[in-house]
Amino acid sequence: MYNTTRQEAAEILWVSTRSVDRYIRAGKLRSKKDGKIIYIHKSDIDNLSGAAKPQQEVIVTNKEAPTETSVSTKTNSTGSLERIYIDLREEIKKKDNTIQELALRLWRAEEVAKNSVTLIDFKKSQFLLEESKTFLNKEVEELKGEKAELTKKLKYEKQTNAIIIWFLFVLLIITTIIWFGNV
Repeated sequence: MYNTTRQEAAEILWVSTRSVDRYIRAGKLRSKKDGKIIYIHKSDIDNLSGAAKPQQEVIVTNKEAPTETSVSTKTNSTGSLERIYIDLREEIKKKDNTIQELALRLWRAEEVAKNSVTLIDFKKSQFLLEESKTFLNKEVEELKGEKAELTKKLKYEKQTNAIIIWFLFVLLIITTIIWFGNV
């Protein structure tokens, strides 16, 4: 039954979605694409995670055909074989969990390394940053000088305009007095 998404499968298996994609390509997981969403077969996830019930395996150590004595030995040692099988299965689960944890840690470390910057690139960017700060400081000083110069010119022009306006006003008053004095 295809009802588990890639993200859910990654969370169940304790791996990244990239690892789930690798499992699909390797044939370990069956998948079905519905639009843009990829669904994965639930039993494959159970088998890969070890959550499925183990099937009974028969271990035959003799390469000969079983005889009456080997059959009786087999029935007597069945309990111990089952115990060995269970112990080995638990040990394999523990090792699988360790491998999955290490794979997850490795994936996270790879992501950090992929997103990190090399020391040379970092120093180069620091140098360029300092260089641009120096350039900007020079530009700011030049602009401050130009501002002071323009402020001085503006002040001079305002004073000149004020003097001209006063001169015209006085001239207008004198002209008016002379005009009315002649009339």
